[in-house]
Amino acid sequence: MKATFLMTAALALALALPAAGAPLALWLEPNGSFGFDDASTNAALAAGIGSLPNSSFFSNPSSGPAHISVTTPSPIPGVSRTNATRTDPSSGESTWTVTALDRDYDDLWIVIQGHDPNDPLASHYNRNDNIGLLVDPADPNWSIVRPSVDPTVAYLAYFVGDLAQGDSFDVPISYVVAQTLKHVSNDPNLCVFPQYRVNFLELSVPEPVVLSLLAFGGTVLAIRRRRVRQ
Repeated sequence: MKATFLMTAALALALALPAAGAPLALWLEPNGSFGFDDASTNAALAAGIGSLPNSSFFSNPSSGPAHISVTTPSPIPGVSRTNATRTDPSSGESTWTVTALDRDYDDLWIVIQGHDPNDPLASHYNRNDNIGLLVDPADPNWSIVRPSVDPTVAYLAYFVGDLAQGDSFDVPISYVVAQTLKHVSNDPNLCVFPQYRVNFLELSVPEPVVLSLLAFGGTVLAIRRRRVRQ
């Protein structure tokens, strides 16, 4: 009987966990400044990327001290393709460092809205739909989120977790760009990628695996989603 219980639990856990898939490129909305296009977000949801409730975001004030800082190295190593397309894009790997400046934050998300209109290279990356991000559907920290004021727009959100004042957290970013990248000092290995506009969200959501196990009638401890920091 014990063996049967263990097999049942293992089956339930296997069904609860998202299937590992290939990294998925999400592209920006071609007709607007912000948001990812419907085809990208629908594919992301189908591949197992989560969806958050429609939410209200907060950003740094236009004047006065910032709430949260996001630093991004530039330039970064990249692969620039002369005839880049969505199926064969230019690419690069980076890290965004999120730092809490003014207070402690609980269940913090960074919300990636789209291409920053104040990007110094906006004229170079002038095709909004050429700009995207490569997302791993097996990473449970990625989710699709829509603003409460306009739920027809879809953004990407990454879970940072609890962040004490003064602490930082690194968010892995994989860029994809369907055009040639801008080089720095004629070094083909160092490229400047498009800049994104971001906002923030404090939202507690249940652990997806726990919700799935509850559907099987199992008894589990109620836990909140947490990312284990290295």
